[in-house]
Amino acid sequence: MQELPEDLWPPYKTWPKLAFPRNITSLDTPWVASPAPNQPATIQLPELLKEQSATIKQPERARGWARLKRLVRRRSGGANGTEALPREFPKLTSTPANVTPGPQLFLRSADIGEPPTAADWRAFAAYSRPSVNGVDVHNTFTDSPTPYRELDPEEVDVQEVFDSLRSPRGGVYPERWVRGIKHPALPPKPTWHVPLHGEPLPFPWELHLNPFLHAAVTGPAPIFWNIRQGADASVLYGGPDDAAFPLSAQDLAQPATFPLVTHMYVSGLGLAAARLPWKFFVINMSGIRIRDIFNAITANFLELVFPREVQKWSRQTQAHARLEFRLRGGHLKNDGLRRMDYLSGQLFFRGLAPNPDLTGWMLFVGPQW
Repeated sequence: MQELPEDLWPPYKTWPKLAFPRNITSLDTPWVASPAPNQPATIQLPELLKEQSATIKQPERARGWARLKRLVRRRSGGANGTEALPREFPKLTSTPANVTPGPQLFLRSADIGEPPTAADWRAFAAYSRPSVNGVDVHNTFTDSPTPYRELDPEEVDVQEVFDSLRSPRGGVYPERWVRGIKHPALPPKPTWHVPLHGEPLPFPWELHLNPFLHAAVTGPAPIFWNIRQGADASVLYGGPDDAAFPLSAQDLAQPATFPLVTHMYVSGLGLAAARLPWKFFVINMSGIRIRDIFNAITANFLELVFPREVQKWSRQTQAHARLEFRLRGGHLKNDGLRRMDYLSGQLFFRGLAPNPDLTGWMLFVGPQW
């Protein structure tokens, strides 16, 4: 079986940089991506009315085997009577190294382009999940049960919408936000490509993973999150130091990968003594964000386990699962065995990496941070 190149396995190299999101407290101050400390903004308002974008170089798609596989998939779709969608590849930003047939099946970092900078990840999240008037709002999509107002962003009074997010008594109303509003004081819309329905997606080894999600096989992980606590629990960033800070809603709105993908298939578990019986998808048709990863993991491992599934486990695994069941108080809540009990206490998220068997992504978990 082919093995991933050393620069992709393990992929974890550097700690991500944490920056606290800025609250847009007034519409009178123009938005700048990285203002200098204690320096007033000098950009004129009329100039900011022009279309702005946080541009980053699009990676050149691989040549060789990976591109050939996509071509075969599109042609096979047309043979079945379904017209394959045309795909526009990004313009060349540099001349990539050719992938030759044979052992060199995987792309290396030099072939898929430079990864986005920390400012690029944050710029996307600043637009997708801005903090306006002290209220975290959704600017691209929302899975909130309270629907946002669907109005023409060009015909609304921005100041009125801004003021309506808070009541005189201090209540917050994020659902009053109108998505897509353009204003010099608001972050510009990024130009990241969102894959269309039916468009072929890059393979895991062709993607740049968000630094917060990089796998930490040994040592401390950048993210502190317990699967048992669920997606609603605080996700902490630890960094190489001892201090820990909760990730904000804007941090969790950063893209999970570059380029954006709408589906990620988790097909393996980074445990030496366990496989992953319940493979699952992470799906967001607007492009997968960090929060979607935690939501999908929670939904998968909080599912109850059928007795016929438990019978297939080894005696040792069954004993460990029942011990975890009692340690979390399941017997006191009249609960049943859940998939997280199968992990035998390995409940702390330790990142993702391309699965060496080429089927998707591998989820790494551990007993502690």
